[in-house]
Amino acid sequence: MNTETFLKTHLDASEQEIPRLVEMAHGALDEETDYSPEDDPADRLWRYLQYPYYLGLFAQRVVAAYGISPGVKEKLCHAVLQVNLNLEKGQEPGPGLFQLASWLGENDRLTNEDYRGLRRGIIWLPRLTDTYEEPLEYILPACRGVFGDTDITYDESVELILMILTAKEAIGEKGRDIFDFILELDSLGAQLKRDVCDIVVEKAIPFPRGEFDHPRPTDAEEQDRLSIRFQPGSVRRRAVVWLAKLGRDPLELLNTLLKPNTVRGYGGDHVASGALDLLSEKWEDLEDETRMDLLEKAASLPDTSVRKRAYILGEKNIGREFLEQSLDDKAKSLRHWASDRLQARDERDEPPTADELQEELEEPLED
Repeated sequence: MNTETFLKTHLDASEQEIPRLVEMAHGALDEETDYSPEDDPADRLWRYLQYPYYLGLFAQRVVAAYGISPGVKEKLCHAVLQVNLNLEKGQEPGPGLFQLASWLGENDRLTNEDYRGLRRGIIWLPRLTDTYEEPLEYILPACRGVFGDTDITYDESVELILMILTAKEAIGEKGRDIFDFILELDSLGAQLKRDVCDIVVEKAIPFPRGEFDHPRPTDAEEQDRLSIRFQPGSVRRRAVVWLAKLGRDPLELLNTLLKPNTVRGYGGDHVASGALDLLSEKWEDLEDETRMDLLEKAASLPDTSVRKRAYILGEKNIGREFLEQSLDDKAKSLRHWASDRLQARDERDEPPTADELQEELEEPLED
């Protein structure tokens, strides 16, 4: 086996395509790795392409190229995704998982084996690197394809959504945009979306060891990798609003989530901030006494960042008098913040507009 035999036999590349594909393979490796042609570049190239990581670098160029036949692109995408099913310990999956799944999905060529390869690739993404981060233009179509065309079960869909949202090596800080996109897909039912939101809101870790029955066989090492993947705070915050959109009673949610220690573990402050987002959204629908009671509860929660947002929400909807309560907050940092804020109000000719305060409310919390 060598590079040309691989291209001809396994990808069905034509005689006209092979030289160009070889050139793209050389270019991808030369630019992205320590690869450099030696005395026998063809042999050296094939040694590299046998590894999933280098094959993925090559595939990313091929699927984006004009003039390469769809059949070649399809077979190469399948190869990069499905080779993940046979990854050995220490091997890295090929980059471009979402880019390749996106191409297959947009061309109605995504299979269940591709889904399984995407899933396993996400599990084994290396940590503490930005090598794999992909743009939304690939991630969103890949999600549409996987959840719309591929024959995966209800439980597998729930698991994969959570895995995508926690794959920070691949998605970076784009979790909220991806979450909104997935929950707007018509191919997913309302109950499945509610189940996803419930897990995001109620569990600090999506796959706690011993508390989640994985829909596919998962060995102990993969279980460990799944069990330590935290949900992004922006997603946990957004899930509260989505639960109300999906039929949960907003007042019941607010009463539940604006209580100390309702959500335990990492991310409780983000969930409480999501409740404040919901309170802001539903403000006009609630009676005066109810919304004041909820706002007071939020202003007494343990998390300083949540109390701060409660004071801003109160300033927006009630006025300066609610903001003045923050002068007596238990946190010294918040008291200083309140003093400086009120002094700025006194020095300003007019109070901040509702839009300015809303911009502050929408600022993300730090994870």
